[in-house]
Amino acid sequence: MKLNHIIKTVLSLSLALLMLCSLPIAALAAQPEEPIVQPRWTSIATMDLDMAFVDGLGTAAATARKQSTASHITGTLYVYKWTGSSWEYLGHAEGSKSVGTLGLSVDFACEIGVQYLAVLTVGAYTNGIGEWETIEYYETCR
Repeated sequence: MKLNHIIKTVLSLSLALLMLCSLPIAALAAQPEEPIVQPRWTSIATMDLDMAFVDGLGTAAATARKQSTASHITGTLYVYKWTGSSWEYLGHAEGSKSVGTLGLSVDFACEIGVQYLAVLTVGAYTNGIGEWETIEYYETCR
């Protein structure tokens, strides 16, 4: 009878230890990565915007593609210069495409140490319904 009691005690302690050790495993499990926030556009496939500076000249360049279900895409690229208190308009380019990628660029003179802003506004149309999106890009001339 005493041996039976010892076996039950050892078995109970082993099970308790096993349960205690399994709790931290769940707490130490790898956490999922932060979700990437991406737009879920219906008519716009991609929008990209960049700026480059070389020897006092700046170029803002943008591309946009429509989804295959969209009939056409339009876009306008604006460039601004920070004056210390407000954004000064420097120029813009606009266009539209029914096939392929829409590409827009604006060239401008830049001053070292001054911040510039490029703004791309795109509209794509599916079944006559427009979907609009705007992205911005800030860069300081170096």
